[in-house]
Amino acid sequence: MTRLPPQLDWRTQFALDYQGEINVDLFAGGGGASTGLEMGLNRPVHVAINHDADAISMHQANHPGAEHYLSDVYEVDPVAACRGRPVGHFHASPDCTHHSQARGGQPRKRAIRSLSWVVHKWAGLVRPRVITLENVEQILQWSPLVAKRCKATGRVIKIDGSVAAPGERVPVQEQFLVPDRSRRGHNWGHFVEGLRRLGYRVEWRTLRACDYGAPTTRERLFMIARCDGQPIVWPKPTHHRRPKRGQKSWRSAAECIDWTIPTRSIFDRPKPLAANTLRRIAKGIDRFVLSSGDPFIVPIANYGGTGDAVHAIDEPLRTITAWPRGGSYAVATAYMAQMNGGFNESPGRDLREPLSTVSARGSQQQLVTALVECRLAPETQAGALRVAAFLISYYGKGGPRDLREPMDTLTTRDRLALVTVLIRGVPHVIVDIGLRMLKPRELYRAQGFPDSYIIDHGHDGRRFTVTAQTRMCGNSVSPLPMAAIAAANDHQVATLQTVGGAA
Repeated sequence: MTRLPPQLDWRTQFALDYQGEINVDLFAGGGGASTGLEMGLNRPVHVAINHDADAISMHQANHPGAEHYLSDVYEVDPVAACRGRPVGHFHASPDCTHHSQARGGQPRKRAIRSLSWVVHKWAGLVRPRVITLENVEQILQWSPLVAKRCKATGRVIKIDGSVAAPGERVPVQEQFLVPDRSRRGHNWGHFVEGLRRLGYRVEWRTLRACDYGAPTTRERLFMIARCDGQPIVWPKPTHHRRPKRGQKSWRSAAECIDWTIPTRSIFDRPKPLAANTLRRIAKGIDRFVLSSGDPFIVPIANYGGTGDAVHAIDEPLRTITAWPRGGSYAVATAYMAQMNGGFNESPGRDLREPLSTVSARGSQQQLVTALVECRLAPETQAGALRVAAFLISYYGKGGPRDLREPMDTLTTRDRLALVTVLIRGVPHVIVDIGLRMLKPRELYRAQGFPDSYIIDHGHDGRRFTVTAQTRMCGNSVSPLPMAAIAAANDHQVATLQTVGGAA
């Protein structure tokens, strides 16, 4: 265990140490939960623990007043870390990957699924007044693990996929472990009952980050436990798809996008895009551009590197499309492609909607743009034909084919119909399609982090790769629902409004 000394120079608004209760972030990561706690409590996080050196360094860069422990959570002594100070708010976000349905039929690890038990250790030794836990909703099905068995022979399947020989005893570390369906939810019930035996009232609820001001639909289960006799309070949603009085509209994915970054054409790439990727793009173009009736218009006129005028989306059409090129006018439309397969079959979503859940790889959401012109310029005719050939290869007669193959109809204009889209009643021709990954800063915005949050380097100047930045974002807690929960259950708040809950 390595204990890192706290910095004395604050970088946040919480510059003065709070002389009273301390706040603890057990699985601190890059600092999403800590940021939410500080926003909601208006007081700092004092103790932060994480085993990942880069994550704890990012946390220290943004929360330098906390005492940081680079350690496995079980190795930190709660009594020693708290030094006799009472704990006001204690938060835990155990690794969710081995509970998540996204893992499918892959083997589970007991050590990772058991991380939540460390909450009992802190509850028993330092008795935090308020405990919160965040995880995927599937943690409610938390059960013991058993060896997967071959359907034909009934013998144990090993971690490498092979089947045990007759009479062979397979050590547990070599078994392909899966949840015991016959005892679904057993461990979760045992976990909750343990907190109640320690004197805590316990409730839980699934919340969406977009309902609390974050431009992402990320949905997570939050548990709240209190031992101070005060009621558990669930914060009222501040945002909604169809807001009622006192609420705001959901924030959009478009707010997160840096529109000065151009997309790259899907055509003529040195490494062709995968067939499934192209198929999703074709499906998304059809749904969000051709068939939507109201395609999202990119809010700047220099998209793609031409011109420098910036216009509002709701201005008149000719103002938005004032992009002179060969006597024509052009504009870009866009949508957010959903690039993960499996149980998620959606081709994407409108950019006026919140972003879907950010993953540790950051590859599930990709920005697709369609460049359209209202009067086709000679130099863009070939591009328009290429787009038409691309979409025909997916929707044309004979059904889909390998979209990475050469498009032999490219120059045979009489065999193609140019792909047009109506934008406020004016027909435009699609002349190119672009695609790019979202940048880390865009992903952090979607998660609800402020732009001032340091994501590219650590407290000691170490530089984080794009991969590391994205991983820490996908693993983070959205700060805004965390802030809402913290504020609602702050004992210093004079008025408490109980919304109700499910124990």
